[in-house]
Amino acid sequence: MPEKKVKSIIPDVPLYGPIKEQPETKVNEKKHSHAEKRAGVTAKKEPVSDIDQLIDPPAPAMPEINRKTIEKAVRTSNIPMIIMIFVMLVFGLVILYSVSGPDAYGQFQDSSWFLTRQIRFTVVGVVLMIIISFIPIDFFRRKWIGFAAYVISLGLAFATLALGVGREHGASRWINVGPIQLQSSEIIKVALIVAFAGYRSVMAQLRKEGKIREPKSKTGKIITHTMFEFLLPIGLCILVDIVILLQPHLSCFIIVAAVVFMCAIVSEIPLRSWLSGIVVILAVAIVGGGIAIAVMPASTRDRIMKNYAHVFKRIAIFTADDEELDNEDEGLTRDDTRQVDNAHNALGSGGMWGVGLGNSRSKYNYVSEAQNDYIFSIYVEETGFVGGLILMLMYLLMFIMCLIVCWRAKDVFSRTIATGCTALIFVEVLMNISVELQVIPATGVTLPFISYGGTAQIMLLIAYGLILSVSRSGTVYEEKKKKLLAEKKALKQGA
Repeated sequence: MPEKKVKSIIPDVPLYGPIKEQPETKVNEKKHSHAEKRAGVTAKKEPVSDIDQLIDPPAPAMPEINRKTIEKAVRTSNIPMIIMIFVMLVFGLVILYSVSGPDAYGQFQDSSWFLTRQIRFTVVGVVLMIIISFIPIDFFRRKWIGFAAYVISLGLAFATLALGVGREHGASRWINVGPIQLQSSEIIKVALIVAFAGYRSVMAQLRKEGKIREPKSKTGKIITHTMFEFLLPIGLCILVDIVILLQPHLSCFIIVAAVVFMCAIVSEIPLRSWLSGIVVILAVAIVGGGIAIAVMPASTRDRIMKNYAHVFKRIAIFTADDEELDNEDEGLTRDDTRQVDNAHNALGSGGMWGVGLGNSRSKYNYVSEAQNDYIFSIYVEETGFVGGLILMLMYLLMFIMCLIVCWRAKDVFSRTIATGCTALIFVEVLMNISVELQVIPATGVTLPFISYGGTAQIMLLIAYGLILSVSRSGTVYEEKKKKLLAEKKALKQGA
């Protein structure tokens, strides 16, 4: 008698007896292959019964931060440069606290006022530096970033000229954004580097792809090259620099000019474009300046001369000798040179080993702005020749590390960014120390990573972060390293 079959509550699956294999559907294949791909499974496929359709596939494993990813991030970072900046920052905070105590207590009844604020600025700057260092440098190559950087720099220059505060210091250098006071020149310096590098990168890429049509005549080629390779990028930077000069902010004008010049040198501008471009700029400057002076009313000329009176006075102080200072008819007195003389005396009074950290006498109002412009003099008074030499050697070591990154840069953009940021930091170092050694007239330039200043500290750390980003992802060394690792991995997989 044939066996009676009972219908199962699950379709096509008998309650007993042999289970017949059902053909797999395309849906099942897609479902399992997708799950296997996501889970990284490469095992051999097995027949799937209909009951398996009721079982959900396991959720794919979410990516997590583990030891491997952390090791990879550390391995690609420039550890010596990171250690160097942290040593410099801690060194700077100690120096700032030692130097700024009397002035902070006199103004705010808190000897650590400058220190606590500088620590906040430093923390913000370090966080931004680390974030930027882990962003591939090619991200900043995008056209809209370069365009935005230039618009910001030009806009801030005009805003400071029109709305800036700080005239009592001889120049309009700050703008108020709500409760925050920004020193716009520090932002402009970094923004111009990014904008210039972006423009040169775009031009190099277009020329490489053959998208720039060159005239057939030799004269046409010279004009085209001069215009697009030199005059346009340099001219746009000169426009921003002229607005800075009109504020007037001469020290920033000099720094921006030096940084842009260094960027132009390494950005592969042809020599003939340099020569013809310089001739055009000089001709425009001479003719335009002559016409402006001839047409300008006498009252306007007097007002301009009055705006730059502090600049001429600093030059006069720098060049003055004892006879001029003793003769009141010359317009200079001993009181005019008091600050420069006291800062210079502080350098010598420290001797070989210094008077001891915190024991400076010059910081008690003998030198104004001891925590800013003349911090190096007070530091040398406290730590002596040895302390000054140690600080300069630290800067030299940092400079060499940055130069190595510039040398290894893989393309125009990376090289221009690294060179511009390196030049920005170390031009300011040279100018500050040169002023205190009385090599050049007083400029009002602070000492990077040491002097007090919120905007300056944050923007210099951002510039350093860009150098670290080039070091991680924009150097030929890293490209070769990645290639070797890929080859080793392929050999392992082949074995």
